[in-house]
Amino acid sequence: MTRNRPQGVRRVYTDGVIDACAAGGFDGPCRRSSTRPVRSWASGFRLAMAVPLLAVALAAIPSAVPAGEASGRLRISLVVVASCNVQTHPVAFAAYTTGGAAVATAAPGAIDVNCTRNVPAAVYLEGERVLTGPDGARVAYSLQANGKAWPVGEALHVQGRGSEPVRLSITGTVPAGQSVAAGNYADDKVIRVVY
Repeated sequence: MTRNRPQGVRRVYTDGVIDACAAGGFDGPCRRSSTRPVRSWASGFRLAMAVPLLAVALAAIPSAVPAGEASGRLRISLVVVASCNVQTHPVAFAAYTTGGAAVATAAPGAIDVNCTRNVPAAVYLEGERVLTGPDGARVAYSLQANGKAWPVGEALHVQGRGSEPVRLSITGTVPAGQSVAAGNYADDKVIRVVY
């Protein structure tokens, strides 16, 4: 007569491991049929509930939306002042014979006037046109600027070009017939620019 063996029973323990054990008249000790951990229905339920709750919590966080807007104006200004500067190159006359003929310049000089763009300026050469030598001897002379006479007390008018200076080429003449002592003669002039 054949004896029916009862079907084995699966038990789920707290460590999540399924054991297969004998039930009733089943011969043999309990044995573990798998060492793979499994989740119980409770842990799955908790996970399923956590996802929508997290979504609701994130939706409840307020986004950085500005409450309003204001505007204004900032004025920025600058004042550019006019300026001028002067550079000179010396004039040298040819050798002069006392009481002799007139002589001209052997080496022309120059006056460079650099003013702010479009600024008008007047250039003056102060003092009389006299070279001073030994024992106070004096020799008169005349000057020309860019080929035109430059009388005493008169101004030359120029207009500023910004970074490019205006050049005045200076030449001169020592009139004939001046009987003076031999020696070196010179005249240091002040150039005044009015703008």
